[in-house]
Amino acid sequence: MKVVLAYDGSDYSKKAVFFALRFLKKEDEIHLVTVIREAPKSPEQVIIDSEEKAKRSIDEIKSELEGYNVKEKILESNDVADSLIEYCKEIGCDLIVTGSRGLTGLKKVILGSVSSALVSKSPYPVLVVK
Repeated sequence: MKVVLAYDGSDYSKKAVFFALRFLKKEDEIHLVTVIREAPKSPEQVIIDSEEKAKRSIDEIKSELEGYNVKEKILESNDVADSLIEYCKEIGCDLIVTGSRGLTGLKKVILGSVSSALVSKSPYPVLVVK
């Protein structure tokens, strides 16, 4: 199975990684994907604005994925959901795993803007972890 783990370093994305590890097998292909330079959706939103910050964020979680077949990918886009969906199309993914909220200052009522967009736009199954 090919799984895209949408990762931004937030507590919610870390929870999503740990949850996914409960059902992923060592032979599954895990794509740890971070998107940089998203246009802020609010003045309070924190964005990962450089590849260096994205790499540091990925490095922080990599030790937890030791022994798994992990591929790292940093994408540049103004739309996180669209770029994740496009990446899934390129690799033929089976599942997208994301946290319910990311690095944003404003809380949405139920889901964060990226997870909500993924659920509504993606032709691939999306697992949102709270």
